[in-house]
Amino acid sequence: MTPGRRAALCAAGLASLAVLASCSQGPRARGAAEPTPIPAPDVEQRGLASYYGSEFAGLPTASGVRFDPDKLTAAHRTLPLGTVVEVTNETNGKSVRVTINDRGPFKAKRIIDLSHAAAKAIGSTRDGVVPVVVRVLTVGDNRRVREESGSGWAVQAGAFASEENAQRLRDRLATRYPSPFLEEFAGLKRVKFGPYRTRPEAEAAAASLEEIGLAGIVVAYEPMGAGPPANR
Repeated sequence: MTPGRRAALCAAGLASLAVLASCSQGPRARGAAEPTPIPAPDVEQRGLASYYGSEFAGLPTASGVRFDPDKLTAAHRTLPLGTVVEVTNETNGKSVRVTINDRGPFKAKRIIDLSHAAAKAIGSTRDGVVPVVVRVLTVGDNRRVREESGSGWAVQAGAFASEENAQRLRDRLATRYPSPFLEEFAGLKRVKFGPYRTRPEAEAAAASLEEIGLAGIVVAYEPMGAGPPANR
């Protein structure tokens, strides 16, 4: 075999391995570039489904719309925004159709986060986390209502009924992140930090919370007055 022929075969082999490697990678981490679109419907994925807690009501989703727990929506790590999927609870056979409008979940083995309405439809609110089959029905266009906010972006690191617990987390974050503050919503004390100029910067900061055992979500930064909301 000539040296040129050997080099060509090696190059082809490396290219094939690169394709296989890219196909075997797991979901992209928070803060990565655009998710890889699913090329066709009927793709299925098995794993665990959880659902959003009430503390997320009213927060902006990755699609730009505010989260409404009474609508049939869900978060997925990689499916294009606007994708419609059928979620079937494997413990009871109940199914529901939801639209992907957010990113998540960010816990191992969980593949989708449902709204409360969707979780109720498949009978998973009592158990909280259930095994499901997610089947793509129609592929979305990944469109966002808003790419940037005039005031920037913040990261929510937690929400507590106890102000003492919220203050404890705020003080812990102060050693690593810019301007952590508390914000009250629906009787809870939300712990946030920021702002960040762009959403990718905020997403990278949210992903870094995993290093200290926390999970964060990116939200629009809406300052009260000239600076961050006052610590309460």
